[in-house]
Amino acid sequence: MAEKKGTPLPKRVVRTITLTQDDLDLLDGIERVMSRTGQRIKTDSKLIRASIQIAHSALHDKAFDVLKIAEKVVREDGRTLSKMLEKEKNS
Repeated sequence: MAEKKGTPLPKRVVRTITLTQDDLDLLDGIERVMSRTGQRIKTDSKLIRASIQIAHSALHDKAFDVLKIAEKVVREDGRTLSKMLEKEKNS
């Protein structure tokens, strides 16, 4: 699942957001669903990115695949990608 060498990651923008406890509880619920896909989506940023993609698809009546979204979010995460590349290098 590693990216090809030289494939640029999406541009990252740092933005401060404020969440309520209800928001965090909902993110925890999303984490439980996403973890069933076998993907490691434990960080809030990955969960929020996945949630945004799911919400966007739902609002525009577009079909979406939770597994594909999970894979995309994990693949595009710089920290996860560097860990995966390190594992491959050590294998």
